[in-house]
Amino acid sequence: MRGAAVVAALLGAYTLGTMSVEPARPGPAAAGGGVPGDDRVLDDAVDAIADAAEGHVSRTRLREAALRAMVRELGDPWARYYPPQEFADFTAWLAGEGKVVDPEPETGDVSVLRQSDLTVIRVAVFTRGVGQRVREGVTGSHAVMLDLRGNPGGLLTEAVDTASAFLAEGPVVTYDGNGTDPEVITVTSPGDARIPVVVLVDQGTASAAEVVAGSLRDRDRAVLVGSPTFGKGTVQEPVRLPDGSAVELTVGRYETPDGHNLEGTGVEPDVAAEESDAEERARTVLAGLSGA
Repeated sequence: MRGAAVVAALLGAYTLGTMSVEPARPGPAAAGGGVPGDDRVLDDAVDAIADAAEGHVSRTRLREAALRAMVRELGDPWARYYPPQEFADFTAWLAGEGKVVDPEPETGDVSVLRQSDLTVIRVAVFTRGVGQRVREGVTGSHAVMLDLRGNPGGLLTEAVDTASAFLAEGPVVTYDGNGTDPEVITVTSPGDARIPVVVLVDQGTASAAEVVAGSLRDRDRAVLVGSPTFGKGTVQEPVRLPDGSAVELTVGRYETPDGHNLEGTGVEPDVAAEESDAEERARTVLAGLSGA
């Protein structure tokens, strides 16, 4: 799979996720503890089933089925298993491979449309380098309409850098990792804290995109226009397995600067708008913020 097909398939598999760190940390080289011989049970079972089953079934298929069953057993709605090629495609795409800032808002992870009094920046997904591209789009702008509609998330680091493009200093999001003390993640480097900003959101705005929207609203840096967001407040991290596959697990949760946990609730817009009139309403809000 390549191109748009890869993005569509992997976003569906990724299930509106936020990845917290560089993908991916390695898993253990071998099982430890337990009853002697435990590390061979699955391999022996795969061999036995493959040899005895009526009709051909590959060992690879059986191993993948076992891994998927293990993930389901966790009861984590966001956990999933990636086969080797799918994980390789996903990490390459998430790293921003081949992505550019488009001059027209039609394709790409970041598109920038400059008008005389307004810059429209659309972020489709938070892949590697998006935060810097947003900063470049903000530079020299008189007002910004940040369009996060349909954005399913991506890298938390890029979401933080994107929000930082509109903040001088201070908190962006609080990350509460499993088994660790909560960490307040602050502005990566000072951004433009004066430019008027409106953020467009809808039910497809999820995870890392909700971090940006919630952070800018809590910090009184943007007015949100549109419909309530998806409501995903957890962070996933992949653990790479020896064959190149990976298991993605929930490793923590995050809250907006005001302590709002997004899981299951999302972010309510300041100005409700249907898809058909969201941009027009956003322009009206920006005119008011700019004093035009």
